[in-house]
Amino acid sequence: MPKSLVIVESPRKAKKIKSFLGSSYDVIASCGHVYDLPQKKIGIDTKNDFKPTYEVIPGKDNIVKLIKQKSKGADEVILMGDPDREGHAISVNIAKYLLKKSKCYRASTHSITKKAVLEAIDNKAELKEDDLYQSYETRRILDRYVGFKCSFPVKQATGGPSAGRVQSATLRFLAEREKEIQSFVPIKYWEIIAELLTKDKEKVIAPLIKPNKLKVNSKEMAEGIVKTLEAGPIKISLYEKKETTTKPYAPFTTSTLQQCASSFLGWSPKKTMTVAQDLFNSGKISYHRTDSKFIVPEFVCEIRKKITSNYGDKYCPNKQWHYAKSKNAQEAHEAIRPTDISVEGIGSGDENKLYQMIWKRAVASQMSLAKFLKSKAEFTCKTYVLAASGSTCTFDGWRKCWNYGKLEDYVVPEMKVGDKVDLINSTMTEEQTKPPSRFSEASCVKNMEKLGIGRPSTFASTLDTLKNRKYIEVKKKAINTTDLGVKVTDFLKDVNFCFVDLQFTANMEEDLDKIARAEKGKLCVLNNFYETLKTDLSRAKEVKEKNSKTNYKCPKCGGMLLKKFSRFGVFYSCENYNSKDNKCGYTANVGKDGCPVEKVKKKVVLSKYNCPKCGAKMAVRDGKYGKFLGCSKFPTCKSLMTMDGEIIEKKKSKKSKK
Repeated sequence: MPKSLVIVESPRKAKKIKSFLGSSYDVIASCGHVYDLPQKKIGIDTKNDFKPTYEVIPGKDNIVKLIKQKSKGADEVILMGDPDREGHAISVNIAKYLLKKSKCYRASTHSITKKAVLEAIDNKAELKEDDLYQSYETRRILDRYVGFKCSFPVKQATGGPSAGRVQSATLRFLAEREKEIQSFVPIKYWEIIAELLTKDKEKVIAPLIKPNKLKVNSKEMAEGIVKTLEAGPIKISLYEKKETTTKPYAPFTTSTLQQCASSFLGWSPKKTMTVAQDLFNSGKISYHRTDSKFIVPEFVCEIRKKITSNYGDKYCPNKQWHYAKSKNAQEAHEAIRPTDISVEGIGSGDENKLYQMIWKRAVASQMSLAKFLKSKAEFTCKTYVLAASGSTCTFDGWRKCWNYGKLEDYVVPEMKVGDKVDLINSTMTEEQTKPPSRFSEASCVKNMEKLGIGRPSTFASTLDTLKNRKYIEVKKKAINTTDLGVKVTDFLKDVNFCFVDLQFTANMEEDLDKIARAEKGKLCVLNNFYETLKTDLSRAKEVKEKNSKTNYKCPKCGGMLLKKFSRFGVFYSCENYNSKDNKCGYTANVGKDGCPVEKVKKKVVLSKYNCPKCGAKMAVRDGKYGKFLGCSKFPTCKSLMTMDGEIIEKKKSKKSKK
């Protein structure tokens, strides 16, 4: 019987790790988190130092049963979740709530290779609720407060289904870009391009740079410039040529991997992370949720050997390249890299496409500089200046391996300052300025990273949440913020919720990292946030009430109608709905012109069946799964039947045990 039980996060990873370990080990998967805060209540005791209550996640009962069963006969349990905050929390919670009587250890590895797994097992340590776990729990509590406390006023005020600490901050800059685009007023201008012939009969294409093209704002002005160029003379006023070099790109972080997969493979961040997860679980790449550009020195040596064998000595520089670490990058983490540099491809399909991109990026990051010869020329005619520039690759260096994107050469021929050039042809084209471009999913992730919103593990899921909430739509790779998304953002900004302040959100992420590094206390962060949020919620109520007021009078009691939202859409409700002295339950639909429209009561269709509980007639109802029968005395009686008269028994919900 196995002496050690190893618990990992995914079945594929479990299978891979099992192949490395002997018969004295049993390996099973938790399939992600097993415990979380309850779904239908907040689950946090604010008065007791924000103590959370965790429950088994619905659908995980079989996993719980398996872990209990397997752990009974084991001498030790090794929890080998992913090497980040979430992976550590999964491990701690399983040990804390499921394995109280077992001897539990924590092992962590950044790659699923035999060497790495065996080293992790050898270096296993006692599992405890350390600073990294406190950081996770703080993050979870913050997100729960925002989700539970703020989603309700957002829904009431706008109809939007939810608010979130990271999702709302991300939505803000997307919505602000949408507003910029919608309010943009184009400016017309004329672009002038000249085709010139040098003394040595070589052609040069040179656009007008002085005056700035935006200042050429009429056809008459453009025609005057062209006439001046035609009259000449046009002389060479500047010619320079210099050698430049470009350093290779750093190896991939989560953000740059998502950006490149979007640009060159056309993938969404979600797809990129799904494929990367499969590559990690099968032991092909190192851990893929990271903001580090660091690669361990021994693996850099392997890369350098590969460069020499594949491309020759001149492609391998004398010294290793080192890349500046991100502000919040964790030192223990590595960049995303292959686990075996000798494996250049893994067959075909999506996994191979992403693997090759990761392999090429890692190898290219340690290759020689690429060299270019850049040339520039300017041509003057009276007060007008034309310019041409070119670049030629003289040594491809790291671009030999990293072949994504095109390297196009354009040569500006040799010429001498003071020489005249002839005008062969000129074109003047009416153009207009364009609005700011919409964010793509890749540029959105880049901006999230730049602003400090979220972390590698949340980039893809945040965008996915915004799509599911109908706050954004992706059309032809461009993110369009919907009217609902803009409306929600406007409300959050009017209230001035702390989490839509981009700097506040970035600082909060930094605080979470400080908790993980034992530089800040969990309670300090939670108390400050909670007090701020209470003030925000009070202000949200005032803004919501102010925005809901209309000039329409209630035809029933004379009070004013308020505009409200429900899961069925927008409607009008009397302001005296909750009044003790003058209670009025009048409601109305919103007409096409925005005016109140009387609700037409649906005609109740009674069936031939009687209610098995109270004897009243059963009425035909519409549900999300089709028609059914419900007691005509609902909500006093809640009996249900199928259309054929069969009684529908409601299933009693089982409360999950801790």
